[in-house]
Amino acid sequence: MDTVAIGRGFTEDERTRVASLYWEAFSRKLRPGFADEPTGVAVVRAGLRTDHVLTARRGDQILGVCGFYDAGTGAADLTWTRLRRSLSVPAALRASLVLSLLSRPARPGSLVLDGLCVDSAARGLGIGTALLSAASERARQDGARTVRLSVVDGNPRARALYERRGFVPVESGTIGILSLVYGFDGYTAMELAVDK
Repeated sequence: MDTVAIGRGFTEDERTRVASLYWEAFSRKLRPGFADEPTGVAVVRAGLRTDHVLTARRGDQILGVCGFYDAGTGAADLTWTRLRRSLSVPAALRASLVLSLLSRPARPGSLVLDGLCVDSAARGLGIGTALLSAASERARQDGARTVRLSVVDGNPRARALYERRGFVPVESGTIGILSLVYGFDGYTAMELAVDK
């Protein structure tokens, strides 16, 4: 059996696979921004930024990805300009409004993660742990002091992984009435100190 290798980016041939993993993991949050699921998947697929993704592979199969913010853009560029390339003005306005509430601001001294996704068949094999280790190494190389992420309260498995890896809660909040749109109410921001 091949070992898991963590690298940066993905090829154009792998774009659909990465989009599928990303959509599977975050569709409850992303879906309200689009008229239908195929449109949402297509927009995410087109907006994925290979330079903002760490990828876990076994052989030539992608098992998981971890996105991160850099220069104000996350793993999927869902800015107005990008949305307008794929959507009409009204559809882009809807997506922009809905998705803007999910973006995470830059944090000086932190590498802010933009989604950790592991294939459902590969969960429990250490893929998430390996991706988090690679993110920590990236943060260290970039001179960041922490790795920061957010986890929704309805995802205790992910939170348990982050806690096992040493992440600690630093902030929490609720989205109130918008929970009806996004399918979750509370979230917790967590940080991991990066060793220099």
